[in-house]
Amino acid sequence: MVRSFRSVLIASAAIYVGLWGIAATALFAGQGQSTKAAQQNEQTSGGAPTGLFDCRFAAIGGELSYDVTRYWGGFPKEFDAATYKVPDWVLGPFTKSSSNPVLGPTPGSWDRGQHVSGGGVHAGAVVVVDGKFYLVYRGERDLDRKPGYICDIGLATSEDGVHFTKDTEHSPFFGKGEDSKYSFEDVSLVRFKDTFYLFCNRWDWTRMDDPKVSGAFLATSKDLRHWTKQGLVFPQAEEIHRNPAILQNAQNEAVKVNGKFVMYINNGLIAYSDDLLHWTSKKVAHPWPGGENCFALADGSEKYPNRILVFTGGNHSGHFYAIGEVLLDRSDPEKALEWVPRPVFCAEAKYPWEDGKDARPPHERISSFRDTTWFSALTRYKGLWWMYYAGGEVYMGLATAPAGGARRKREAETGQQPGQ
Repeated sequence: MVRSFRSVLIASAAIYVGLWGIAATALFAGQGQSTKAAQQNEQTSGGAPTGLFDCRFAAIGGELSYDVTRYWGGFPKEFDAATYKVPDWVLGPFTKSSSNPVLGPTPGSWDRGQHVSGGGVHAGAVVVVDGKFYLVYRGERDLDRKPGYICDIGLATSEDGVHFTKDTEHSPFFGKGEDSKYSFEDVSLVRFKDTFYLFCNRWDWTRMDDPKVSGAFLATSKDLRHWTKQGLVFPQAEEIHRNPAILQNAQNEAVKVNGKFVMYINNGLIAYSDDLLHWTSKKVAHPWPGGENCFALADGSEKYPNRILVFTGGNHSGHFYAIGEVLLDRSDPEKALEWVPRPVFCAEAKYPWEDGKDARPPHERISSFRDTTWFSALTRYKGLWWMYYAGGEVYMGLATAPAGGARRKREAETGQQPGQ
């Protein structure tokens, strides 16, 4: 996300950040609830999500909320939801879990949250290994110098995808020794053969515009717990490369297109690699709307095996941060064929943890980030798509959607993913 670039401005507007009574681990364990939840979007008999574009967030004062003047994001203004036919390539609709939030800050720990603008745990990535969910996430804490907070990356695991246990032995991963001055944020995680590749943003707060010290960062691991830092991915670039989203399949395996791995980057950039370690970037000729790329999916549809879905997470038709979907093809991974003109997933004020409030009653304001949701964690397992998204930049929630076709039946029956 771009919060690193807007932190100073937001700090002055963060007037609602009160006492930080973040709940302990029990709050985020779901308290024994099942994953059943009310759908955000109802469906017609034909399967099209009729409520897909009904999500609106009340604009209140100067908070980061629904505002068509500031946050349109380049999408067409003319739109009739009553007559618009949702394309069959769209992934969703997603159902938000009644167990939400599934992950939150831990008081007194490295991911305890920060008070400047409000932030806790979010912008993570997920992978399922031998039936266990591994959620690699961004955690925040206060900092005694500008911009007032700093982040690192850690791990939480779950047997059911709902109740997570944080790995306090190995977390956080990076901000130690000479690297303690950096903020590590916003994860894209893939696996290839026997190695996991963790891409994220690394920021030196004193040199945020200098690609020699800030931008896309890479580390590798064999077990998701012990990481080898490979360093900045584009140290010789002329501009900052941030929010790397590696093209991956439904099992989070890195995918090659025309013999190359693909990375989608903000500001109309794309990069290619032979080995996931060394990358060459370029500008795309015609960037698509949506502001920021958050996830890139290949091989997600049996009907369209050559299609690529890029999810966007920036300003979207009046939303400060909401999720959009862009369609591309393997024949040209730089050219958008179509995009949905309105967000397919966004924050809802009826959920306190998505409205910048504490998840516990009386739901006091703890974050300026109200109309804000983002995800970089998506996987397919047991016939479902599992998406872990941010709420108010303080919590992580779970939303699921059916995975169609023969794959869904096979995974549901065996509990295995293809290739396992």
